Amino acid sequence: MRSQLLMSMENHDGIVIFATNLIENYDQAFLTRLICIEMKRPNREARQQIWRNHLCPAEDGVASVHIPLASDVNLERLADYDFCGRDIRNAVKRACIMTVLRKQPQVTQAVLDEACRKTRSELDAIDRARNGQFHVATGSKREALHQSLSGYHEKA
Repeated sequence: MRSQLLMSMENHDGIVIFATNLIENYDQAFLTRLICIEMKRPNREARQQIWRNHLCPAEDGVASVHIPLASDVNLERLADYDFCGRDIRNAVKRACIMTVLRKQPQVTQAVLDEACRKTRSELDAIDRARNGQFHVATGSKREALHQSLSGYHEKA
């Protein structure tokens, strides 16, 4: 597959854009054919805007999805979570699903915080696995880990 990709790149006259958070997994032959641009993690202000984009209706009043938010939702507090845009999107989706499964009428700050903690826990587990810090879970710990990683097996 890699050889085919390299040959296709050599024969292509246009621009190709790749995105990855695992650049260390690519070999030198592949990397020498690229111009790499590192995208930094968003700062606090950018994270707050990303949260706003996911949770709040557009300024023109047209939003593709309307999320019913409780009055206690605090975008400044949510921006404290050191997440990239994908992590924020995943936390919002998780919070919405948790809200529906719990039959709550609105997404609250508490549910968003819980979704963020679960998202952070998953990211930490992935980092530990990348660093070779594996932990074999058994019994109830194994079930808890399975529920956490599958993300959406909440008890209604």
